[in-house]
Amino acid sequence: MKRIIGIVVILVIALSVTLSIRLRQLRAYSLAAAGGSGVIEATEVNINARIPGRLQAVLVREGDEVSEGQVLAELDCAEPRAALAQVQAGVSAAQAAVEASRAGANAATENTKAAWKAASAAEFQVQSVVVGRDNTQKEAARVESLTKAGALSESRLDQIQSQLSNLNHQIEGLKANTDAARSRADAARRSEIAAQAQILAAQSQVAASQAAVERAQAVARECTLTAPKVGVSDKAVVQLRAFEPGESVLPGATLFTLVEMNEVRASFYLPNAELASASLGQGVTVRADAYPEKKFEGKIRFVSQKAEFTPRNVQTREDRDRLVYEVEVTIPNQDRLLRPGMPVEVAIDGTERKR
Repeated sequence: MKRIIGIVVILVIALSVTLSIRLRQLRAYSLAAAGGSGVIEATEVNINARIPGRLQAVLVREGDEVSEGQVLAELDCAEPRAALAQVQAGVSAAQAAVEASRAGANAATENTKAAWKAASAAEFQVQSVVVGRDNTQKEAARVESLTKAGALSESRLDQIQSQLSNLNHQIEGLKANTDAARSRADAARRSEIAAQAQILAAQSQVAASQAAVERAQAVARECTLTAPKVGVSDKAVVQLRAFEPGESVLPGATLFTLVEMNEVRASFYLPNAELASASLGQGVTVRADAYPEKKFEGKIRFVSQKAEFTPRNVQTREDRDRLVYEVEVTIPNQDRLLRPGMPVEVAIDGTERKR
């Protein structure tokens, strides 16, 4: 009997202690500031190879701090650089072709002008001889009338008719020359048009060659891997160095992972009943288990517009208290004490309950 009583006493004492601890926890929770638990995260950027090649040099190690634009690694890119030199030579050749085409077009233009001048001169000659022939025809008609009247001899009529016949033959020859001159002018004009087309073709070749140069330059630039801007800072820390000098890499392979440590973030979930205490830009206090005596100051950057873990039918007060909203805070971390993966407690400033 005494044994049973002892056991009961022990159970009562244990239950009392447990209840007391639970009550203290509930009281502490009821007085605590709004907030929650989270894990430190940081902005990470993977540096990937975009072209295949062999690593010629790797200039940083894990843990090194790098600045934006700093060279991280060099690929052996003899082939891309040779390709760049080749297409650059192609640009020079295409530009020379443009100049040659322009010279040919200028010459063709001058030939066209000369040919049309010759054709115009030939037409003028025809017109001049035609005027002379018309006058001779009139004179021939007059002489013929006078000869019939016995005023002039037959020899004079023969002479002027012979002259008229020569003029007609001359006109036919000049017309043939005029037609030939026009043909030459048309041919010169066609040559001029062809020369202009050659200029356009050569200019298109220059544009294509320049585009090829830009592509080759883009490939050649990928031979040097540099640090980009990570997060809000121009400095980052090398978290991962995946390859060593001499190793071959393929496109898409991650060579480095950079992490920005000067500002980190953490997310926690705020119950529906405490949502009014969170607003953008509001200050928060962050504590980490690794530094129990230290406080870190931060600000709320994001409050989710949508509740999570929402029951299908939200009707009772108990159900409404189950709704939570994601809240993200940013924390300055110049001394880099906070590290990705580190658990923290976040309390929203000004929301502590009075005792």
